[in-house]
Amino acid sequence: MKPAFIHSPRYAVPIGDHVFPTRKFALAAEFLKGRGTFAEPELPSREDLLLAHAPEWADKVIGTIPMTLEEQTRAELPFSEEVSAAHRLAYAGTILACRRALEDGAGLHVGGGSHHAFADHGEGFCLLNDIAGGILKMIAEKRIRRAAVVDLDVHQGNGTAGIFRGRPEVFTFSMHQEGIYPEIPTPGSLDVELPAGCRDREYLKLLEEHLPRVFAAKPDLVVYQAGVDSAEDDLLGGLKLTSAGLERRDRLVQDACRNSNVPAVVTLGGGYAEDVRETARRHARTLLIFAGLEARIS
Repeated sequence: MKPAFIHSPRYAVPIGDHVFPTRKFALAAEFLKGRGTFAEPELPSREDLLLAHAPEWADKVIGTIPMTLEEQTRAELPFSEEVSAAHRLAYAGTILACRRALEDGAGLHVGGGSHHAFADHGEGFCLLNDIAGGILKMIAEKRIRRAAVVDLDVHQGNGTAGIFRGRPEVFTFSMHQEGIYPEIPTPGSLDVELPAGCRDREYLKLLEEHLPRVFAAKPDLVVYQAGVDSAEDDLLGGLKLTSAGLERRDRLVQDACRNSNVPAVVTLGGGYAEDVRETARRHARTLLIFAGLEARIS
């Protein structure tokens, strides 16, 4: 059976001369064509947004309450109807990917991973925390009791950690570069800080050492924030992972999930190579790995 990729063309929105290339999601989807089927999320209900977000913030993202310039500046995003729809659809996309993971073993989201969004505000190009939304929706529907987040974006998953603070049923693991955004990290269940210049060997050794703690929490579902901004040529990160290192990283997470018989959801997160097509290729390779397919892309 072909894997099902979750994606909406509406994730790609015009936001001007901006460091975040929203079209990378559409490019990743192009690389995946012919490798599986595609399912498109629908806009989520306000009630679904309230699982992870405060009512006033949900209404500001929906657009029923004006979003201030200060709030847009904090999120580092211009606000528009198109931006609102893109972020709400991505939130719904991760919910759909969680459902697919519980049914098929893997939920493959060609988008998502907005780990800097807090319950009551956006940060770092993120308006809504789809990772938290997906997990909390599955808990609310009693599909799962416990979950874990494996966040390997180069930046710490501060919003996710904030939303799940004080919720022992969700274990949050973030392995990221020290001393970059966010300026003040929000502690999660397990945070591993890496020095700038960290290369494949050290990175993969640390990942192997720490992954068992995630599964010791006995999650029923893992959401993997698979940002590729830890690549050696990334413009916003200082880690030095090669393409082979990124692939090995993904396979370590996949193997850990399989060995513990835990369904995995993949969200894409960050990636800021100068060549946006290379970022999209890296995202597509991650999804192909978790789909159990050959990860080569021409």
